[in-house]
Amino acid sequence: MNAHVEETAFISFVCPVCHQEIESPADMACRKTECPTCAALILVPEGSEPGTLWPTTAIDKDGPSKEQTDAMKSRTIRIELPDNW
Repeated sequence: MNAHVEETAFISFVCPVCHQEIESPADMACRKTECPTCAALILVPEGSEPGTLWPTTAIDKDGPSKEQTDAMKSRTIRIELPDNW
């Protein structure tokens, strides 16, 4: 990962249409976007949903744990932003 991505805070939630877990930069909270899996128009919530990769209570100043990183690689789709975001 590049340094910019590692410094970005993320939230995670589940698409209400296809139920895919999605990871999004926290800057996108309360904005509408397209689900990267099913293309449905979705609203990025203000914070992470319980039971997802980045639950609000599990945010740690040291970054993600090894378990969170492994889980992210296998079950979460990240919303990618252009460099000029």
